[in-house]
Amino acid sequence: MAAEKFYTVDRIEEEQAILVGDAGDELNVALGELPKGLAEGTVLRVPLAAAGDLDWPSARIDADETERRLNEAERLLSDLRRRDPGGDVSL
Repeated sequence: MAAEKFYTVDRIEEEQAILVGDAGDELNVALGELPKGLAEGTVLRVPLAAAGDLDWPSARIDADETERRLNEAERLLSDLRRRDPGGDVSL
């Protein structure tokens, strides 16, 4: 299996997608280089070319990983809400 990286669409501004990698790196990539149907939160699976460069034209949307990450985020938020005692914070 070829090496690949995951990037999540943080936001779309004009004709650019702002992507965040699993290592926290942020990249701006022209929408024309990416698959159609992107939205905030979409996870992209991006292969690495032989030289180690990201192969954007071969990137594809990973719907299963997108859903898995969304479910994990919802689970974490639910857990935080359940542990929140409510009320005002006193400093």
